[in-house]
Amino acid sequence: MVSGNIGRGVRSEDAGERRRVVVTGLGAVTAAGLHATDFWTALCEGRVCTSPLTAFSPPRAAAAGQIPDTWSGPPDAPPWLMSRLDRASQLALDAAIQAQSDARIEFNQQNAFAVGAVTGTAHPAIGDGWARLGSGLSGASLGLDIAGPVFTVSMGGASGLAATVLAAQLIRAGVVRAALAIGAEAPLRPEVWQAYESMGLLDRTDDLRAQRPFDAKRTGMILAEGAAALMLEDRQLATQRGVHVYAEIGGEAITAGPMGDGLGPTDVEIARRATGESMLGGEVSPSDIDVVVTAGLGSRAGDERETDIIERAFGRRTLDMYAAAVTPNVGYTVGASGALSAVAAAQIVDHRIIPPHATLAEPDIACKLGFVQEQIEDRIVGAATAAYGAHGQNAAAIFLPHVPEAGDELQVLVI
Repeated sequence: MVSGNIGRGVRSEDAGERRRVVVTGLGAVTAAGLHATDFWTALCEGRVCTSPLTAFSPPRAAAAGQIPDTWSGPPDAPPWLMSRLDRASQLALDAAIQAQSDARIEFNQQNAFAVGAVTGTAHPAIGDGWARLGSGLSGASLGLDIAGPVFTVSMGGASGLAATVLAAQLIRAGVVRAALAIGAEAPLRPEVWQAYESMGLLDRTDDLRAQRPFDAKRTGMILAEGAAALMLEDRQLATQRGVHVYAEIGGEAITAGPMGDGLGPTDVEIARRATGESMLGGEVSPSDIDVVVTAGLGSRAGDERETDIIERAFGRRTLDMYAAAVTPNVGYTVGASGALSAVAAAQIVDHRIIPPHATLAEPDIACKLGFVQEQIEDRIVGAATAAYGAHGQNAAAIFLPHVPEAGDELQVLVI
C-alpha cells in the first residue's frame, strides 16, 4: 500500500491558484453486490438487482433494493465498534474502507489531521439515531486513522452528493489534503417505508423488481439500502503518489430553495443553479458535458421536473448528451443515491463507457433525455450529476477525465 505523507513532502498550491481535486478511490455496497466493481458491472450489464422486500413484512407486496445476505459488515471491524453502529453506519464504514484501499493510501499519526470525512444520510435510525450515526463516523475515524474534520450532513436525497461537494470544498480550501465523501442509507424499516407509501411515492405495479425512471409507464420509486464512498485528494498529492486517478472534479455546488409540493426536486430554477454554479466554478461549459447521470426518482412529477432542470442547465446541448441512471439497477437509496451517482460518473469518464438504462421500455415524450439501450463506448469530455431533496436542497458536481500534465511526477511516496 502506498503511504500517503499528506501533511508534508508535497508542494502547496501557488497562492491564489484554485486547488484541484481528484477521485482516487471508490467503494460501494448495494443490491448489486458488496463492492464498487459489482455496482459498476451491474450498470454496464443493464442488470436489475432489486427484489421482493423481505427486510420486514409490508402491508402489500413490494420490491426493494436489499444488500445481499452474504454481507456481514465491514471487513475486520472489531465487535466493540460494530456494537456502536447502526446499519447505515456499518454500510458507510464498509464503503469508506473500500475507497481508502482502492486509493492505496494509508493514514497514520503523522498525516491523520490532514484527512477528513463527510457523510450524507437522510434517515438516521430511530431513538438515538443521530448519536449512533455520529458514533459510526467516529468509528470510521478510528478505523481509518482520520483525525481531521469528520461530520454528517442531512439534505434528503441530496445528502450523498452534498457530502461529495463539501469534501471537495474542504480540499480546495486547504483545510485537508484528502477527504472521504460518503453517502449511506438503511431505509428498509416499516416507519420509513410507510412514510414514502403514504405520500404515493412508491412503485405499485405488478412487477416487483424494476424502478422505471423516465419511462412513460413509471409509477414510482423502489426504496433501497446502500452506501457509496469516494476518496478525494488534492491533485498534487495523487500525482506524486503515482496512483490511478478515476476523474477530476471540475466543479461542485449546493443550493437550497423553498419546499414546493414535497416531491423533490422542488424549485426548478434554484435546482438548475446548482448545476450552473458547478460548471461556472470549474470554467466548464455545457458543450464540455457529454453525459448526465440523473437522480431518476421514477415519479411522474419528479422525472418531468428533473428533465426541466437538465434542459435549463444545458440548453440545446441536452439534445446531444447521453443520460444514465443508477436507480433502475439498485433502487432509490435516498441519502446514498447522489454518492452512487458520483461513483457512476467517475467510472463513466474513466472507462469512457455509457451504461444502458436497465428498464426503459417506452420513453416518455415529456422526458427526452439521451438514454441508451445498450452499453456504448465513446469519447467522454465530462459528466455531470445532480441530486435533489424534497425540501428544496440541491447538490451538483462535474467529473472530468484525468489527463496527465507536464510537471506531474512519478511516484515519490513509497511504502
